[in-house]
Amino acid sequence: MKSVLVAAAHVDDPIIGAGGVIGLLSDLGYRTHVLSVCGDRSEGYEEAIANLGGTPLKFDYSYGSVEKSDRLVGMLQKLFKSISPDIVFTHWSDEILIDHQIVSETVIEIARRQDVSELYLFEIPASSVNFHFDVSVDITQFYSKKVNAIKMLRGIDSTVFKREIWPSIAYTSGFRGIQVGCQYAEVFKFYGSRKPLSPYHKTLISWSDEV
Repeated sequence: MKSVLVAAAHVDDPIIGAGGVIGLLSDLGYRTHVLSVCGDRSEGYEEAIANLGGTPLKFDYSYGSVEKSDRLVGMLQKLFKSISPDIVFTHWSDEILIDHQIVSETVIEIARRQDVSELYLFEIPASSVNFHFDVSVDITQFYSKKVNAIKMLRGIDSTVFKREIWPSIAYTSGFRGIQVGCQYAEVFKFYGSRKPLSPYHKTLISWSDEV
């Protein structure tokens, strides 16, 4: 059974960037762990991730306080060692929000050192700069779960939810679906395969392989 880690800065990020894929991979039998480095504003987070079939995890940082430090590196290294992920998802590599940027850089570095088989970067429409993708996943069957999950988050400011978070779910999934030829989609930048060693070997989901 393959192990997946979705590592994000804030509780809404993994749902926005990869909520459909979390649902899909969990449904396929992957052990899917979902981390929010910031543990504040987290009311409803565990319920939301469990609704998608994932295992919710969170650290004790608060919004805007994430720093690239030995402490963060150590916590992430311990988590990587504990779950031994085959596949990792994290933030895009150029982000307006510093929490996103630091989490992305740190996770990518640890994933490289840990020989993670596949690494993918997801988009957050409100903060990802010059995002581009080369992998798409049809999440049509899991879109309603993604919507339900984001609505379960009760710790986020209502204005932020209305202006930034909800449009990132409602509009982006449909727009990406139009681009790639399905109703709803999530898209990712493939960031290299370790096994086999390849910058362009994209095999996010192999329907013929056992998980």
